[in-house]
Amino acid sequence: MNAETKEMPGTLEELKGVATAARDALTEDIIGRVADSAAGAMDLMDRVNRSGLGKAIPQLAQMVENGDLQRLVNLARVYGSAEDALTEEMVGRLAAAASEGLSLMDQVNRSGLEKALPVLTRLVADGDMERLAQLARVYGAAQDALSEEIIGRLAEAASEGLSLLDRLNRGGAGRLVEMLAKLEASGSLKRVADLLPTFVDRLDMVGGLLESMETAAKQAEAERTEGGLMSMYRMLTDARTQETLRFMLALGQHMHERYARRP
Repeated sequence: MNAETKEMPGTLEELKGVATAARDALTEDIIGRVADSAAGAMDLMDRVNRSGLGKAIPQLAQMVENGDLQRLVNLARVYGSAEDALTEEMVGRLAAAASEGLSLMDQVNRSGLEKALPVLTRLVADGDMERLAQLARVYGAAQDALSEEIIGRLAEAASEGLSLLDRLNRGGAGRLVEMLAKLEASGSLKRVADLLPTFVDRLDMVGGLLESMETAAKQAEAERTEGGLMSMYRMLTDARTQETLRFMLALGQHMHERYARRP
C-alpha cells in the first residue's frame, strides 16, 4: 500500500499532462469535426432504430458466418464491373441482338416452323441430319470445283451424248432393240451368250487356219516343179504328203458326219 501511495502523485501528474495536452489540442475546427461525427452517428443510429434494421442483424451475422455476405459483395463487384464495361456501343449491340432474336421468334411463330420440330428431332436422332450436312458439304465442294473449263467439258460431253443418241435413233437403233427383244424372247440370245466364250476361244484356231492356208499357198507357188509320173510318185511316197492326205481325209469325214446329221 505504501508503494502504491508513493506512485499516485506521479500518475496524477501524467493524467494532468494528458488532460492539458487534450485541452490544448481541442481547437474549434477539431471540436466541430467531432461534433459533426457525433451528430452523424446519432442520426445513423436513429435511422437504424426507425427502419427496424436491428431485426436484420441476426441474419447478417449468419450470412457473415456462412460466407454469403462475401458472395454478395463479389456479385456486386461483378455487376459493377459489367456496368462499367457496358459502353453505349455494347448496349446498342445487345439491344440490336435482342431485337433480332425477338423478330426471329416472331417469324418462326408465324411460319409454323414449330410443326417441323418433331421431324427435325427424328432426323437428329437417326443421324439423317448429319448425312444431310455431309451431302451439303459435298455439293458445296462440287460447286467450288466447277470451274469454267470443267463446265465447258461437261456441256461438250452432254452435247456429244445427245448427238450419239440422235444418230442411234436415226440409224435404226430401235430396230436393233426390237431384234434383240425377239432373240431374248425366243431364247436365241441366251444361246449366243452361252456360245460366245467358246467362239472367242475358237477364233485363235480360225486365225491359225487362215494363216496356214496363206503360208501354204505361198510355199506351193515357190516350190512349183515340172509335172510327170516320177514327180507324182516322189510326192506320193513322201511321208509328209501321206500325213497331209490322212489329215484331209479325216477332216472331210468329220465334216461330212457333222453336216449330214442336219435336216
